[in-house]
Amino acid sequence: LARLRDVIHIQPAEFAKRGEDERRVLFTTITEALNEKYPNKIIPDVGLCIALHEILDVGEARLFQGSAAQHLSVEFRVVVFRPFVGQVLTGKVASCDLQGVRITMGFFDDIFVPTTHLQKPSRWSSEEGLWVWALYPDNPLYLDLENKARFRVIEVCYPQPPGPPEACGRDESLPAMRIVAAIDEPGLGLVDWWPEDLQDDGEEAGEEVGEEEIEEHEEEDSAHR
Repeated sequence: LARLRDVIHIQPAEFAKRGEDERRVLFTTITEALNEKYPNKIIPDVGLCIALHEILDVGEARLFQGSAAQHLSVEFRVVVFRPFVGQVLTGKVASCDLQGVRITMGFFDDIFVPTTHLQKPSRWSSEEGLWVWALYPDNPLYLDLENKARFRVIEVCYPQPPGPPEACGRDESLPAMRIVAAIDEPGLGLVDWWPEDLQDDGEEAGEEVGEEEIEEHEEEDSAHR
């Protein structure tokens, strides 16, 4: 969970009507505004926002000259995806090239395994367009696409600078958030490579790295002031 703060604008048409519960209407409007803005949004050093968890505080409404809208400072918590370094996760092999392997978790695709963190010895198969774990010369283990793969997180980075693209010269070819991962340890790589008991041991080792803490971050969104 991440704690954030933002300024929400409520237009006159969204004010409570006569006979309506003002508090309920206000919280419904705020919830709709937050749900429209934050799910699937990546915030640098916070992570990928998944869903609104709860509204913690709503400040006093402010009015500004030239606008009939109410401006409220809202503190809230969102569920975020931001794995910790050392955590073991499972996804599917999305693609392979000479630079490494890309894994997807369905809701997040920018997971990259560089060649230096593949199982050793590994080689590139130009015929198949896949990486191969050449552990057994007579039985090569291919990193087949769409197969489940277990990986360990070694870095979570945010290549894009914060702020709107026109203000910070953002390179749209770069992902907003990227996970660099490794599959060079026992139990990692394709799930089918390993017996179930070793798979379980690998997941438990990843969980022992540390419990995910509630991270508190405050974000003042200047675009909504």
